[in-house]
Parts: sequence; C-alpha cells; structure tokens
Amino acid sequence: MFWNVHERLRMGPLEGLKVGRFNFGVNTSFVLYRAGSTLIEAGPANRWSQVRQFVRERQVQTVLLTHHHEDHSGNAAHLQELCQARVLAPALSLPLLSQGFPIQFYRRQVWGVPRPVVAQPLPERWEDPEGHRWQVVPAPGHADDMVCLYEASQGWLFSADLYVASRVRYGRLEDRLDLEMSSLRRVLQLPFEHLFCSHRGPVPRGRQAIQAKLDYLTALRQQACQLHQAGRTLSQITRQLLGHEDHVSFLSGFHFCKSHLIRACLVAGPGQA
Repeated sequence: MFWNVHERLRMGPLEGLKVGRFNFGVNTSFVLYRAGSTLIEAGPANRWSQVRQFVRERQVQTVLLTHHHEDHSGNAAHLQELCQARVLAPALSLPLLSQGFPIQFYRRQVWGVPRPVVAQPLPERWEDPEGHRWQVVPAPGHADDMVCLYEASQGWLFSADLYVASRVRYGRLEDRLDLEMSSLRRVLQLPFEHLFCSHRGPVPRGRQAIQAKLDYLTALRQQACQLHQAGRTLSQITRQLLGHEDHVSFLSGFHFCKSHLIRACLVAGPGQA
C-alpha cells in the first residue's frame, strides 16, 4: 500500500500521530506528538484532516515548532484558528513562517504547502500547564533555525530532523554536516532516556542511535576526504561509498541525493580522526 499513512501511537503520557500522503518509508511519513495540552510540531498541510481529528480529541493550547520546514509547520495556521492555540517557534523561523520560503516541487507533493502563520518566539525554557519544563537545544545543520526540545524530568528528547536514521544516504545542497555533527554531540551531553524523531517516531535505545549516527558520519566524512585527496571525483566517491543515485534522487530532481551528502562531507573537511 503506497498511499496514506495514518497510525496512532501511545508512549506513556505521550500521544502521537503518524501521517503521510505516501507510504514509502521514513522519508515520507511524519510524527507529531501531544503532551497534555502541548502539541509538538504541526504536521504537513496535506494531512490536515487527520491532524484536525487528532487535536479535536482534547484541548491544544500551545504548538511548539522545531523549525520552519513545511512538514513541521504545515498546519500551524489551521491550529491557531481551530484551537486558538499559541504557536511558538525559534526566532530564526519567524520570518520564514510569516513570509513563506521556497519549496521544491517534490516537497509540495509529499507534504503540501503551509499557509503563512505569525508565531511567537520560543523561549529558551518554557513550562506548560501540566508542569513539563521544556528546554530548547539549538541543533543547526539540517536547517539553521532547527532546535531540539528536551524535558529533563521525563528524560524526553524530541530530536526534530537531527536523527531520522543512523546511516543516512542522502543530503541536500544546503545541509551543513559540520554543524549537524556538532548538534549530535550537543544532545549527547544531555541525560535523555527517550528519543522521539519527527519521522521515525520513538527510537529504541535513543542515545546509542544518536551516537551511531555521529560515528557513521565521522567515518563517512573521513573516507570521502581520503578519496578526494587521492584524486577521486565527487561522482566516483559517491558511487564507491553510497552506490549509484536512485529513484529518490531522480524524483527529487537531485535536490535530495547521495552526491549532496558526499559534497557536505568534503565541505566539512576530514575533522578529527
């Protein structure tokens, strides 16, 4: 079945909704979470009917956005109107949310296009009505404005798009691998027990998963730089380390492809051994 992801999740006091227009794995599904009256992420605009049913079950007072991308922010304006919810987002996200931002064709097809929304700045620390104390952890790399959300008393880390998979195989031209690896190191300093990814959902052994991704990217970067120093071209390095470009690359118009991940490795440099 290639269409319409719709799955409910329950994780102790947390509820989750997994949605997607297409069912092609983790890159085309999205998970939003609810902790009491707080919704973490707004979900993609083309899944509003499912999100609307989810939020009508209990009052939503606040929506926390981790960054501006359309899969995360797509229903923020709807939630403001339907629930009179306050939308909080990182300061760097605010002009992008209110004025709009470029969205490639394939992203429009997968997630839809969000309506503009006027959000309020997300404080570094914020307590919700249920007593959860949220800490904002900067996590640039995938996006300059991206943050993770940490709740120390529960050991929760909501990782936005920082994790997604331990062994990623695609990247975008705008990705900053050096910043992403620094962000992975930053969250590993936090004593979290439970990792919640915006695409994969709850991640078992979350700390080990984050460390595994950091180790993988470190090794990939070193291998790519060694091959580059040996005179290999970008295409040759990509094929050797990740294989040929495939349908994901072609369908995205090569905006999301293997060569961009290798390019990010080369831009970041060899780093420490």
